[in-house]
Amino acid sequence: MYRQHPCRRAFVWGATGLVLAPAAAAQDVILSAAETVELEHEDRVERLRRAAAALGLVPAPRFAVSRVPAARMPEGLRVDTPVLRVAFAERTFFDTASSLLRPEAGPVLEAVAAALRGEAPDAAVFVAGHTDNRGSEPYNYALSVRRAGAVAEALHARGVGDAALWRVGFGEAVPLYPNDTPEQMGFNRRVEFLFGARTEPVLDVLSRQLDETCVSTDAGAARRCRTTLELRDGFEAVQITSRRVGVPLERPSSGRAPLRRERGNVTLPARGARRAAGLAPPGSAAAPVVARLATIRLTARLATIAMPRR
Repeated sequence: MYRQHPCRRAFVWGATGLVLAPAAAAQDVILSAAETVELEHEDRVERLRRAAAALGLVPAPRFAVSRVPAARMPEGLRVDTPVLRVAFAERTFFDTASSLLRPEAGPVLEAVAAALRGEAPDAAVFVAGHTDNRGSEPYNYALSVRRAGAVAEALHARGVGDAALWRVGFGEAVPLYPNDTPEQMGFNRRVEFLFGARTEPVLDVLSRQLDETCVSTDAGAARRCRTTLELRDGFEAVQITSRRVGVPLERPSSGRAPLRRERGNVTLPARGARRAAGLAPPGSAAAPVVARLATIRLTARLATIAMPRR
């Protein structure tokens, strides 16, 4: 049984979100892997929604959640795993056809960086750049890579804690809607942040994006959009940080307080604490290594991580 430090005030999930709870109410429990992943996801969504609301952006960023089934998760985390996608309009960060960050992007970048500094060590975020189909495919791809890189590097400079930070560009390959109107093109020009408990589930979601492209009430327009997509053999993702991939989620104590349940609520005494039951014990998975490159193949719905030689 773990005991709460007498001076620590824990945050609990209440009717209005995270609230401060009296230390005397604490009762330690060990959470399952599934509970731990869901708790961290709920906390992540809450932090980012509050940050986005405080920024007052117009248009507001769009939030969406995908779930990777346990069968597609790596050994050591065989649970259904949510991946949060937060999409910002092009103008939040860039002027048209530019990869230079606008001055107005500063508060947004700081808000995202602050959210990342609260993540668990195993967590990953991918910055994904997207364009519409004006211009050539090579030009749009290169622009999306530069934009994703500019945002990722700016986040890295602000500090992202222990999270693994990746950048990837998809050019015009993943339009949300057919590029038939200026409004729909505007939605397609975007920068997305994808957050996950590990690198692998985010790559899984990115590899399956073709299932969500070209949404339209006009079946013919949706079909034309999908059949005219210019797709590369692979899209390269690059890790900006030097975090390890394949880190077992259960590891020797780092001095952090455990996750706790307090009279029916779950507390977060230390952001992202990972002492949870059902997680891989140290040494049960492949030894973690720093992986800097991954390849995403949209047509094959497959993503591979280039693991360096030991």
